[in-house]
Amino acid sequence: MDTNRIWHLTNPTGNYIAQVCQNETSQAEAVIGYIKEGLLNDESIVVLARPALRKAVISGIDALGFDMQTIRDQGQIKFFDAQFLLSSLLIDGVLEEQVFQEYVGGPLQTLQLRYGKVRVFGGMVDILWKEGQYNTVMQLEDLWNDLSQKQEFSLLCSYSLDDLNPNVYDESFESICKCHKHLIPVENYDLSEAGVGEAVLDVFGAAWNRVVGKLAESKKISDQMPQTTLLN
Repeated sequence: MDTNRIWHLTNPTGNYIAQVCQNETSQAEAVIGYIKEGLLNDESIVVLARPALRKAVISGIDALGFDMQTIRDQGQIKFFDAQFLLSSLLIDGVLEEQVFQEYVGGPLQTLQLRYGKVRVFGGMVDILWKEGQYNTVMQLEDLWNDLSQKQEFSLLCSYSLDDLNPNVYDESFESICKCHKHLIPVENYDLSEAGVGEAVLDVFGAAWNRVVGKLAESKKISDQMPQTTLLN
């Protein structure tokens, strides 16, 4: 089995990636690699992550020889607590677009004006996904999509299988595919050792095929329906 094989979804330009990682260690490795590429390209970085992941990422970047403290002092990289940010965005269980724009869109725009290019790691989806809040994940996905129409940035969202009950893999993976149905699946993606097991990949692949099949069937039914014209 190829331990480097991983399923991820991306758009044609490759500036939006949704990725499934085996555990928090491989998730941290993926984020570190993503940040490293940005720093080497003199891009600004925004990391929305849990405290443990932020700590692992900072340690990993330091280990690569980057002076993280100086980079942070200069404002090139900014870290935010994903859980705290979520609590600020959720009003009665609904993500508020205006608050999202203020807390997320505003800082990204400031960084873009200063550095030109911005790359973001969004760790909020993983928190919601593990809690089974799939509808809220889709709300968040819509907010990211809307923001990407107004501002230019790269985005990585990753999902860790740590603490996830294997019995809900089918439902959980299908929710990821539904949230990212505008992306396309890419196999055999080599990203350090951040691979997932063959069985997990098969479940993910099956989930993607189900979502694609349902979309195709829905379109087929829609195409067969009589077309009507609205008259004023």
